[in-house]
Amino acid sequence: ATVWRRLQDTDLQISEWHGNSVYAFAPTGSGAADYVQIALGRETEWCAGPIVNPSRRPWGKEELLDPSWITHDEMSDDKVLAGPLYRLNRASSVVYVRTFLARCARLERDKREARRPELERSAWVSSDGTRTPFLDLQPNYFDFTPREVRFFQDWEQSSARASRVYEHWALDIRDYEHKDEREVAFIPRPLRLPDERLEAGDSSVHMLMDRIEAIDREMGLPFAWFFLMTHGNKVSPEVGETIAQGLREARVRLPDHDAKVLLRWADERYGF
Repeated sequence: ATVWRRLQDTDLQISEWHGNSVYAFAPTGSGAADYVQIALGRETEWCAGPIVNPSRRPWGKEELLDPSWITHDEMSDDKVLAGPLYRLNRASSVVYVRTFLARCARLERDKREARRPELERSAWVSSDGTRTPFLDLQPNYFDFTPREVRFFQDWEQSSARASRVYEHWALDIRDYEHKDEREVAFIPRPLRLPDERLEAGDSSVHMLMDRIEAIDREMGLPFAWFFLMTHGNKVSPEVGETIAQGLREARVRLPDHDAKVLLRWADERYGF
């Protein structure tokens, strides 16, 4: 309360930085992952409001330090303090994608190997007392491929390989420490999105085939619908499941390499 009263009598203001990411790319080779991505923040600093709520005392220090009274929909030109500025603000702002994918795979492999002694002793016990070793239930546990690596593998092995990844997607890179372990990952961000979201619903597999072909034409990329599906924003994963089942039943067809990628995904799904 003392701090609040003292700050209440000052003219101190809170400033915040807001903006968007801007990406640049430079190819280094012909492979899907052979390029450098540069991520810049295009940010503006603006005056968000008084340093404390002038009309109500905070309940504790958490509320004092986390200003819930700030309304972020009131940003106007007269409140701008600086910017817009372009700046590199993270260690992952410049990334050679092939090296990044190798790091993803290595860290995941190391984490799993660190658990090998524990898992070799682990077993699942059924209701009748039968013990089944964990590694018998999960024989491929140590051969796991991170979703980031699979995204690029699927690109290289599908019809999309005729185009560069960076012509259609940016990578929101995550590289941080969590519980004393390094975590690296990315969320793919489409540079363009189709106008409408595609759901499987009650549509027949033939109707869905027409729809995914329309998405590919709209995006200007063969097999674009598949990668939008892994992202999940505009194509539901159930669309992929329905088309995969149609392939297994020989009711529809895709180019052989695309069918292989889709069926592999259906057997072991991944998404962002």
